[in-house]
Amino acid sequence: MRPPTLADSLEVLLADGVIDEILGRIKSGKEATISMVRRGDAVLAAKVYKDRATRSFKNNVQYKEGRKVRNTRTQRAMDTGGKFGRDAAEQAWKSAEADALYRLVDSGVRAPVPVMFYEGVLLMELVLDHNGRPAPRLEEITLERDQVLGVYCDLVAQLIALLCCDLVHGDLSPYNVLLAADGPTIIDFPQVISAAHNTRAEHFFLRDFANIHSHLAAMDPALLVHRVDGRAIWQAYVRRDLTPQFVPPPPPPLPPPRRNERAHTTRPNDRRAHSTRPSDQHAHAPRPSQPTPSRDDDYRASPPRPKLQTPPVAPVAPRPPKSKSLYSHWTGQDTKPAPRPDGRGNMRPGGERSRRDNSRPSWRPNDQRPNQSRDARPTNQRPAAAAPSAASPRVVSDSGAPVARQRRRRRRR
Repeated sequence: MRPPTLADSLEVLLADGVIDEILGRIKSGKEATISMVRRGDAVLAAKVYKDRATRSFKNNVQYKEGRKVRNTRTQRAMDTGGKFGRDAAEQAWKSAEADALYRLVDSGVRAPVPVMFYEGVLLMELVLDHNGRPAPRLEEITLERDQVLGVYCDLVAQLIALLCCDLVHGDLSPYNVLLAADGPTIIDFPQVISAAHNTRAEHFFLRDFANIHSHLAAMDPALLVHRVDGRAIWQAYVRRDLTPQFVPPPPPPLPPPRRNERAHTTRPNDRRAHSTRPSDQHAHAPRPSQPTPSRDDDYRASPPRPKLQTPPVAPVAPRPPKSKSLYSHWTGQDTKPAPRPDGRGNMRPGGERSRRDNSRPSWRPNDQRPNQSRDARPTNQRPAAAAPSAASPRVVSDSGAPVARQRRRRRRR
């Protein structure tokens, strides 16, 4: 089934008696087509939206952020992305312009007055110029230099009034501004966004302002100093100080001229520039040109300076790494095991075991005896008690056994 065309949509309105006659097409854009129709005695503009598959403006996700519908079931279907949800989102996108135009009536924004939204077609007043013809776009007209400032102030006032309604156009450019008989008129609101619910509202507002400012500043460079007005308007909106009567602060002064420009400028009351005294003329007279000396003359006049002889720097030998003591955490001494020969006669550092040698490393910290046999290897047995000295006599019982040994025997019993 083929999608409905422009003629089919307008035929539906003719069949239902909404309009009486189709007068012709005015302009076709990237997402809609504007036609001139007659309804009774009034001539209206009928905006027929293109289907999403045929229009060139498809990346509308960032514009729909923050938009909600009243029906929660429809909102869940739109969030899910099914067939019913896609159709509902398409109808909500088409009806967004009609809702915005009804909201902007008597708000200070010069926009087309809506008549009705019927079967996906928006009927609104036709914007006319001084000659009673459809108003041209701002892009198609070259303004005089004395008219640019008035158009700029008018459009900035409309942007402020639009932002006071918590709305941002989102796609404002010289192509969406008509020079009507009443003044510049803003059109094309399907992508309008909420300034309070869209996270990129500031980006869209500053982009709209930059598009209008750059276009008008190309006609009148005096408007270049007003490029910061958009930022001042948004900051006032964030502070909740923005009203329809808000006026941006005066632009900052121009930067001072550079030094070379200041040196060549002549003051109006400078007497030296207009003096006729011979002393002044001699002081400001150009010097006679002198022959440029050759390279040999320059060297004779000022011989080159001798280069400084710097003594060669001796290379610094790297410091050998410090060997970590092996048993320092046991004895607190810097004791290193001596190397011992392996089975082949090669010297190996202490603590390493040769493949062909049956000897094992010593477990004593200060034991440096090389190649000790298996029988002489220290064991984990408790060492024998030292012989008692005369200075510390042992306590012996009547039976001749030490007292401590008798106590241990009693405990075992």
